[in-house]
Amino acid sequence: MAPEDYDVLIAGAGPAGAVLALCLAPTGMKIGVIDKAEFPRYKICGDALSGKVMRVLSRLPGDTLQEFLKIPGIVPCDGIRFVAPNLKHIDLPFHPSRPSGPMTGGYLCDRTTFDHFLISRVESFRNIHFFQKESFANAKEHPDGMMVFTENRCFRAKIVAGADGVNSRLRNLLNPETFEKKHYSLGVRTYFENISGDFHERLIELIFLKTVLPGYVWIFPVGEGRFNVGLGWRQDQVIRQKAALGPLLSDLVKSHPALAARFRNARQLAPIQAHLLPLGTARIRRSGHRILLLGDAAFLVDPFSGEGIGNAMASGEIAAETIRSCFHKGDFSDTALKDYDHHLHRRVVGEFKTSALLQRLAGFPWLFNFVVNKASKNPDLKELLTAIYTSEKAKKKLTRPGFYIRALLH
Repeated sequence: MAPEDYDVLIAGAGPAGAVLALCLAPTGMKIGVIDKAEFPRYKICGDALSGKVMRVLSRLPGDTLQEFLKIPGIVPCDGIRFVAPNLKHIDLPFHPSRPSGPMTGGYLCDRTTFDHFLISRVESFRNIHFFQKESFANAKEHPDGMMVFTENRCFRAKIVAGADGVNSRLRNLLNPETFEKKHYSLGVRTYFENISGDFHERLIELIFLKTVLPGYVWIFPVGEGRFNVGLGWRQDQVIRQKAALGPLLSDLVKSHPALAARFRNARQLAPIQAHLLPLGTARIRRSGHRILLLGDAAFLVDPFSGEGIGNAMASGEIAAETIRSCFHKGDFSDTALKDYDHHLHRRVVGEFKTSALLQRLAGFPWLFNFVVNKASKNPDLKELLTAIYTSEKAKKKLTRPGFYIRALLH
């Protein structure tokens, strides 16, 4: 078959791929986007969009953020409620010193709705061509770019972006080795209605139960009386404990002292479904051979917070900067593509080492109880805990022994 020529081909139309396409749209480049699904598609994922997501939306062409805020049923999110293993909790607003808003807090939005919103923006640009139900089959280099094959088409492009998710086939071209289970987190989630209890309608609850540390149960509203309820645990620990997360989540909401009363009259609205999260602890090659890896394909889920969508969208922005530079210089070498790795590390990946350490510290219930107890009485410590979701400096403080010694003395 004759190849279809593009400047840039993007495999995967999730948040990472869509943001890359939108960032490149004003350049006038001919951009192809392929995805194996048909949109609107159903996506097993958390429905929480962080302040990082809002900031990326604000920088996209046109009035993307303003249009997002018009979506019916989205729920503003003002912060997080941490519940320690001793069942004491503390509420951490994203920005306690000023009101929350689209640039400081986040939103709770059904993932199917969010992805379809981004794709509708992509399809509004005439220089972006979107091919649905096109499964990536193979790719190979040729003298002036890459040849990409799907089941139905052949594409030729100067550069290819792999935004094709946790099971990325493009990633395998750069990283043929298998990654260890400790670099993945397994999540299960479902939806409920009629959950009772003392909860704030605009907070995400993260409940750290002793039996699943450093994993946690989450509960948050997604509008119209529905709640996203799930359980996340690192995959190697799931295997070691021989745990079946779906039945475990069902048992926890029925019988655990922290949850049973709240779910007594609740009604489950959907089956429990599982998804795999590629954590940023993996050492991975993210660029080379005219390929850039984005989002889940690049292992960009924060090991502590579980932030994935915001990091994926940031990778789309950064990839666009690198691609524009490559076209400007006429240089698509591996050395030129390393610019992507450098900026991705500065904005996203550099935080993962600290987050991984925080994840390990969260495995000690006595330490978690201590921090929550102290923070409930100390405004400065509470402010610091709040900042761990927006500040790498704050994260690092929590990994240092001196921090806990000072907290003990106050």
